[in-house]
Amino acid sequence: MEGVQVSPSHIAAALGALLGLTACGDKDSGALEGSVTPLLDLRYQRSEARVGEGELSVSFLQDQGAGADTVLKVSARVDDMLPEGYTDSLDIDLAQVLDNGAQRGTVGRSVLDEPVRAFPKLARGNLFVRTIPQPGSRVSGEFNVTFVNGTDVYSGRTIFGRFEATVP
Repeated sequence: MEGVQVSPSHIAAALGALLGLTACGDKDSGALEGSVTPLLDLRYQRSEARVGEGELSVSFLQDQGAGADTVLKVSARVDDMLPEGYTDSLDIDLAQVLDNGAQRGTVGRSVLDEPVRAFPKLARGNLFVRTIPQPGSRVSGEFNVTFVNGTDVYSGRTIFGRFEATVP
């Protein structure tokens, strides 16, 4: 069997074409990953982060007509975690049980023409933001969740992803 010769200029041209293709897409678009993906389409066009009324949330959105579907929203109660004026990073245990018996974190979804589905409680989960969302800025971070075992279709399954979200 004869070897195939490839010149450095061919390699450079192929790499340049590949980089050009990846640069054409929307920087914010992507897809979340995990064992839930065979059950739900977790592709999104953009992500938004918000903080207010004691809650920090990151929403992964897909444009739908004049509005947007919320492909996934990861939220956390943070009113007891944020001292006045704090803007640094925050690492949140989403599965933590609060004094009122509720979990610190929740996961939700709101998609047109899809039945409302409740996700199970979290066995474990984490939401990390590099800075606290400030209006007009961008926030990067990552999250991961594993749902408790049980009889729900999402039981024991995972979702995770990284983001660079805009703050409206």
